[in-house]
Formats: sequence, C-alpha cells, structure tokens
Amino acid sequence: MDLPFRSSRPQFPGDFVRRGGTLRGLFSLPRGRRSLQLLEWEPAEPRARWEPWIRAGYVVFAIAFSLTVVVDAFAHETVMLGLGLVDEAGGALTRLESQLAGLSLRWLVVMVPLSAFVLAWNGVMLYRGFSLAEGLPRRQIISFFLLTMTVSLMLYVGLALAGAASAAMGHGFFFGFSLVRHYTVWCRALVARVPTLVNLPYPLPLFASMALVDLFHYWFHRLGHTWRPFWLLWHRPHHMPPFLTIPTTQPVFAAFPLFILLSVPFQLGVGICAKLFYSDTMIAEALLVRMIGQIVLIGSHNTALYSTFWKSRTLHVLSAFFGEGPYHYMHHSALPGQSLINLGGPPFMLWDRVFGTYVPPTATPPPVGLTGSPRLHLNPLRLGLAGLLQLGYELRRNRGIVARLRVLFSSSNYVPAQTKDYVFPWPERPSLPLNQAAGRLDQ
Repeated sequence: MDLPFRSSRPQFPGDFVRRGGTLRGLFSLPRGRRSLQLLEWEPAEPRARWEPWIRAGYVVFAIAFSLTVVVDAFAHETVMLGLGLVDEAGGALTRLESQLAGLSLRWLVVMVPLSAFVLAWNGVMLYRGFSLAEGLPRRQIISFFLLTMTVSLMLYVGLALAGAASAAMGHGFFFGFSLVRHYTVWCRALVARVPTLVNLPYPLPLFASMALVDLFHYWFHRLGHTWRPFWLLWHRPHHMPPFLTIPTTQPVFAAFPLFILLSVPFQLGVGICAKLFYSDTMIAEALLVRMIGQIVLIGSHNTALYSTFWKSRTLHVLSAFFGEGPYHYMHHSALPGQSLINLGGPPFMLWDRVFGTYVPPTATPPPVGLTGSPRLHLNPLRLGLAGLLQLGYELRRNRGIVARLRVLFSSSNYVPAQTKDYVFPWPERPSLPLNQAAGRLDQ
C-alpha cells in the first residue's frame, strides 16, 4: 500500500517525483539516489480516505497513552516519581506496599478511584483535543507523529549501539543494552549515602523537596535552551511543532545520543534534592501528587484544549500550582522574546518567579513552535537527526581547536562561520536572524 509522499526540493525531481512521490517510488530508486532522497521527501496532504485511519490511530494512541500514564506512576523504575524521588530496586509498586503498611486501605481508597479518573480523563481529553483540531493540516500531523516515533526509536538505536560496544569488549550485548538501568542502580547507591540534613516534620519534607527538585529541574531545563549541544540534540525537537498535541510533541527524554549521559546527572540531582529533608522517600505521597499532576499535564501540549483549561477555574488553579496547562503552553510560544519563559514547575512556578522568567498565560493561546514560526522541512528523519547532522557539519567545516570548542561549548546564540541548519528546507533560509529563527535565547 502506497502512502502519499512528495519531494520537497524542486531541484531534485528525478525518478522519485516522476513515480508519484510514493514510498514504492522511493525504494525503486538506485541506492545512491535513494539515500539522498531519504532526507528530502515530506508527507503530502493525505486524501480523504485516510481520515478514518488517522482517527483510528489516534484512538489507539489515546488508549495506550492513558494506560501508560497510570502504569508509569505505579511501576516507574528509571528516573523519578514526578517529584524526583528515586525508586527503590523493587520498583515503585513494591516500595509502595512496604511504605503503606498499616495505612494501605486509606491510601487505596484515594488512589484507586483517582487512578481510574486519570486514565479516563487523559483518554477522553486526548481524543477531544484531536477532534477539536479539525483545521490542522494532516500532513503536519503525520510528519510530527513520525518524528515522535523516530526520536523514540533512537533511544533503542542508542542502546543497541551501547550493547554492540559492550559485546565487543566481552561484557555481552544485554549488559550494554541495559546501560540506563545500570546507571539507575549506581545513582541509587550514591543517593543512599547522602545524609539527611534536616529531618523536617511531616508533611513539610514533601513541599521542601518539591521546591528543591524543581530548582534543579529549572536550571537543567534552562540549560537545554541556552547551551548549544543540549539545545540542538536534546530540547529543540520538543519545540519544533507549530501546533501542540501529545502524539506530535516529541518527548524531552528522547535525546539521541545524549539520553544515556543525561540520565546520570538528572537522577543524581533529583535524588539528592529529595533526600536532604527527609530520610524516607514518601513514595505514596509522591504518587498522589504525581497522579493529580497528570490531570493538567494533558493540557500542556494540546493547542485545542487551551481554552478549556483557561476557562475552568479548577483546572486553572491546578495548572498554576504544577506549572502545566496554559502556563507551560506559554513556554512553547513562538513570539520573539518569549523563548525562555515558564521553565519550572511546582509549587506555583517558584523559581520562574525568583529568576524573572515567569509570564502569566494569556486568554488566547500564542503561536507555538520555534521563534518566529519559520517554515520547517517536514521530513521526520531529517528533523530528528538535524542537531546531530548540524554539529557534525560544523565540526568538519570549522577548522582549528578553538573553533570546534566554540561549536560544542558556546551558548545556543552562537552561530559558527560555517553552519548548516537541517530543520529548514534548502536553499531556503528563515526571515529572522538564525539565533531567533532556531528558537534560541533572544538577545
């Protein structure tokens, strides 16, 4: 079955376009031309007959996403439990059972119906967000959904490469493939040695650790916007879509190849912050707060739901506390001067207010995407690899140690003498200066 694709560059029509721009036409090209065109095709606007399939795919995604939200809250084993509380070796569920000894009934009375509500709420709101977005161009939905899949697949490609390297060194493939899990065990062991400086009375440790964890998250997030490698390799894909829906907004943890390295400082940072004020992890309380936060998280990356969250007083208050919903939506603004706002989270975006990056949401949603809303190339593979390709190009073309160090360690505003930004169609260039059009920190 052919899917409708077209070439984006008129100077490369070739056999690919003459054969209708389909995937079948792409793979019938000679191998050399095929590799060139692989980064050039873009999804075309699908015919009306594809609409039921798109909607069916959205229904499947809504169900899977809703289940993932609830299951993840109870069985998260890799990074954190919402507040940055590192899991024990047995996983969150095992830790929850031991934590709730004697109190389990009280907590289950709260958690079970809340979990059921969150599951249903996320599924319904996710699909409602799609059904309200009738005006969105379907070719962009297809492109950014495929980008999400591409970026997520890169996680496993990176782990497979780590497994291959591990096998070559005699440690076996699965030792390297489980590298993130090994990092997690190592980080847990280090966090366990961190002394509790102040054993605050319950429940103050929950809010103290929440604020301190968010301080770490705030600066980690800010670094993702201001340091070139973090921006290009980690965070820019998350800000590319010119509209926001959950399946078309790239997960921030999928940063090829940085996700392997980012796991360590993130786990150590959030784990240490949570340990300073209380000797226990308060996992039940963390799960409860995490579940409540999931109610408004669905509105953070959903253009069609902005007015719903803005008009509802309950959703507005919850969004203000967690820094989600319309408050985080503002963070994705494409307006010049708003590329570094609303970076933090609970409680009440404290550190944004302290460091002057807090901007209250507006009654109407701002345009979103990279600053200035430049036209992007819609090839999902190209968008997913754009940062890696750009850094590779700059390191090859800019001669000298100093020039290459500046490529890697400068701020995201820096533009090398020789550069090529793969997110834009060639030879087209955005109308704004490159540092603004690429969504970097505005001067």
